[in-house]
Amino acid sequence: MKYPIVQIKTADNINLHGLFIESEKSQAIFIHTHGTASNFYEENFIKYLVEALVASGISLLSMNNRGAGVYDAYQKTGAAVEIFEDCLLDLDAVVEFAIEKGYRKIILSGHSLGTEKVVYYMAKGKYRTKISGVVLLAPATSPGSHIYSDNYQPSEIERQNVEKLMREAQALIAAGKGDDFMNRSAYAGIMPKSALSFANTFNADAEISLALPFHAGKLELYRTISVPTFVAIGDEHEYTAIPPIEALKLMESENPLTKTHQFKNCDHDFSGHEGELANYITRFMQSEVLNKG
Repeated sequence: MKYPIVQIKTADNINLHGLFIESEKSQAIFIHTHGTASNFYEENFIKYLVEALVASGISLLSMNNRGAGVYDAYQKTGAAVEIFEDCLLDLDAVVEFAIEKGYRKIILSGHSLGTEKVVYYMAKGKYRTKISGVVLLAPATSPGSHIYSDNYQPSEIERQNVEKLMREAQALIAAGKGDDFMNRSAYAGIMPKSALSFANTFNADAEISLALPFHAGKLELYRTISVPTFVAIGDEHEYTAIPPIEALKLMESENPLTKTHQFKNCDHDFSGHEGELANYITRFMQSEVLNKG
């Protein structure tokens, strides 16, 4: 059998690793990019996607991006230090890999933070016109979700905390210490975060804030996607700032090429619904992408 682990180098010499499962004589490939601090194998639904897609004649490439894990000291990458706009370099390299392999239909998928990267790529990526379909799993708004409560209401306490941390980040950057890690409370205490990376996410003019700003009530970048798009989300705690069902309705109203599904009694990672999710995605691929154009 072919060795399924691939290594792809970005234009700025970052090595990304991934799982590449080829369906025999396939001309379509499903490329997936993970969420915050995850990796190409940790999201459990990948196993189900491999089984469903490959059986349907679709190859799968699940790739790390430079936000994989918390921190990789060797390459100085990871969620603790990543700069959002660099997702263009990652996705350029991965899509180029698929093009060089001869795939005629390329579907770009993302989970959580990966959805923001995919939407951003579809507006600004080098190979965005080569993409035939988009799949967004548990779409998120990273800046917005940190200033809204678990009940999807604006939180003055959270807003003040972000402002406090931003002042800390700006002070470190001004002192030439942008690579230093901030107080452990940064980024909701999930992980360490460098001053530069924190500011890159929470500056008022941050590029990531353009991706899926659900709380703004309009999705200008998402509106420009010109290929069939499938969006799936759960109904438990999500990172949408507004209730998930409202986020789906907004996406449908902003882009008529959108098809959505909300899973009931389902978390952010689709736990217990992986097989069902894979079936929805496969049907979407067959009806909206593979059989058109």
